[in-house]
Amino acid sequence: MRIINKNFSLFSRNYILIILAVLVTWYGLFLASTFYLQVYSIGILVLLIPCLEIRSHQVVMQLFFIFFICMMISSISVFDRLHYKLLLVSQPFWIALKYGIALALGLCSLAYFLCYKNKNLIKLCCIQFPIMIITCTWYIRMILILNNCQHIPNAKSVHIPAVVIQKCPACCDIHELWFSFHLEGKDHHVSMDVNPRLHERSKEGDTLILQVHPGTYGWPWYHKDIKRRYK
Repeated sequence: MRIINKNFSLFSRNYILIILAVLVTWYGLFLASTFYLQVYSIGILVLLIPCLEIRSHQVVMQLFFIFFICMMISSISVFDRLHYKLLLVSQPFWIALKYGIALALGLCSLAYFLCYKNKNLIKLCCIQFPIMIITCTWYIRMILILNNCQHIPNAKSVHIPAVVIQKCPACCDIHELWFSFHLEGKDHHVSMDVNPRLHERSKEGDTLILQVHPGTYGWPWYHKDIKRRYK
């Protein structure tokens, strides 16, 4: 009878956490009164993951997949509401990974002492820790982008010479140009939806000046409606 009750309690805990994840996601998408409440709701999902009962690798991956889908839906909603975008989306990754590993280690250690003292520590490290590194890195990267893309009073704009390497055909209201530019000692390629007039008169090989904001952490960013701001 004890074994049945124990298995039932473990079964119940995982599914209670899944229900909580769905409710938190629903709150963030439709009920959050402010933008930052939606961001915090994603953080709650990250904190719930270490509480999942580890019974087998397959079960944990299935449950984590459900959590990750909830996080992705919420994150897409957050980024869709943003009015700005990083010029180089890869810039925050390594910093986010460094802090993500530290945060994942702290959360996994806390979960071990609270919930998994009788569990195999190696099993936890092989299954739970990599999962938490992924989720923590994802969340911290999002926080870094939100903090970086803030208006800095009296800050000078960054002017980056860029060469048009490809002019995409206009489609609906999208007028996309691919640029090549040099930043931080490396060559980069980015696409940008520009003003229709600029798209019409630009041709491959032209050199344009990208005027972007410096960013709190030094990562250049621009407004998504740049096509309406610069002609």
